[in-house]
Amino acid sequence: MFKREGPSVQIGDRFIKKGDTWGREWVIIRLWTTVDGLPHARMENNGRGQESRIISVSALVDPYFFSPAPDA
Repeated sequence: MFKREGPSVQIGDRFIKKGDTWGREWVIIRLWTTVDGLPHARMENNGRGQESRIISVSALVDPYFFSPAPDA
């Protein structure tokens, strides 16, 4: 009856966290839906595989928290 909409992002999409003074780009490397039905993304710091984050897709697409990285 009620179904959650799938993620509005894709693997390879790049984002910049608002307020990050260094302007680091984060790249989505994995997408999945948790047991409660919320989509999440694993992200790596672009160019550096040593730092990663897990972010809910709803926070990722909220312009208060992240913005899409400009195309190079």
